[in-house]
Amino acid sequence: MGSRHGNVERQLERLDRSSGLLLTLRSRHTARLTSAGSRMLAAGHRFFRQVDLAVRTQIFGRGSEAVSSPRILAISSTEPLLEDVIEDAAATLGVLLSVSHEAPHQVLRHLAGYRVDAGHTWTLEAPGDTLDRPVRECRVLDDPLWVTLPRDHPMAARETVSLADLLEESWVSESGPASEVVVARVFGSTGLPVPARLQVTSASVARGILRRGDAIGFGSPACPAVLSPSLVRRSVLERPHRSSTLLVDPTVVPRPLAEQLAALLTRHCLNRFADQYPDLLRDRWWAEWYRERRERLSSDPVPSRCAEAGSVAAGPAENGTLDVEDLRLLRAVAEHGSINRAATVLSISQSALTRRIHRLELRLGARLLLRSSRGTDLTSPARQFLRQLTKFEAEFHDAEAACGSVSHARPESRWDAYGSARHAQGSGRAS
Repeated sequence: MGSRHGNVERQLERLDRSSGLLLTLRSRHTARLTSAGSRMLAAGHRFFRQVDLAVRTQIFGRGSEAVSSPRILAISSTEPLLEDVIEDAAATLGVLLSVSHEAPHQVLRHLAGYRVDAGHTWTLEAPGDTLDRPVRECRVLDDPLWVTLPRDHPMAARETVSLADLLEESWVSESGPASEVVVARVFGSTGLPVPARLQVTSASVARGILRRGDAIGFGSPACPAVLSPSLVRRSVLERPHRSSTLLVDPTVVPRPLAEQLAALLTRHCLNRFADQYPDLLRDRWWAEWYRERRERLSSDPVPSRCAEAGSVAAGPAENGTLDVEDLRLLRAVAEHGSINRAATVLSISQSALTRRIHRLELRLGARLLLRSSRGTDLTSPARQFLRQLTKFEAEFHDAEAACGSVSHARPESRWDAYGSARHAQGSGRAS
């Protein structure tokens, strides 16, 4: 859990006091759950599963700001080989992906024409700026570029090459979503002139030219592989890069689903990079880049990687997590009909409470409170969600009573028990 031994020990002691039960048996080096602890842990798992289901049905599934996940998602991609992403999306997200392989400009054209729900492409700028429709951009990978050289090329013996040394070479490049040419843009960004011998063609033809050794060009972790015993890959001193991005229709694809799909695409690119380019991993810079992206992906499987482009209504879930302490704040506002009065009862400032409620709305991707001169009221989805929460709360404490717990003197103590049970699960949050 990334916590010190003493902190965990104190948390377990507080949980025992809060529940009135001995939930763990601990010695100097070991700890195990008692029978009551096992039952309370099961009740905690059930409580958070119920809360998660209520969020999906009462918050995501209703209201003008709520969006439900589609069963089949049409996506256009510049990547021709996404079989593992399709299988993972079906197995882990319950979404069937209908994928078409297109050139970068065609991906944007299909998205702009409402022929697909999402587009996966690379870009040198913000692709959403070129679209007339509102989209949500989810970054997949910051995509560093290497150069692909014939094995007998004079620069092939170097570990790192400079663009200035390659200016006179024959280059091949594909064009991007806005018809920008990768090689031309990269050279221009470093203050160098565009190579005189530059051929611009489609991605598949460019890969064929590279494989035959008729020209040199850029590759990246998000590119389809160009593998041949006659080719080598070398780092570029100037560290050029592009971005790999997932663009989604926010009225069709909820933010949590968009972020999870982006994470699957990121994992796909990193897995392929490690499998097919082990020679680059011997380069310290690339090894460090790969390690950092892998650690970031494993430590935060559903990172907040989406940004709005254009005018987009609120969409579900910034990060898909829910803190039970925020639910207590929401309930207090509902009971007192005013953020100001609720802040007084909770002994926090009005601005702090407002920020907490706003953060909860961003996380859930839905408006929870209606604010007017007459006071503050819950939206219909939020009110229905809290009614469900009251039922789950009662079930949780019925399980606690069955374990022989004592009555709580303070209403807030039940929230303390939820928080401690959450830590006992090892997650710290309910998804």
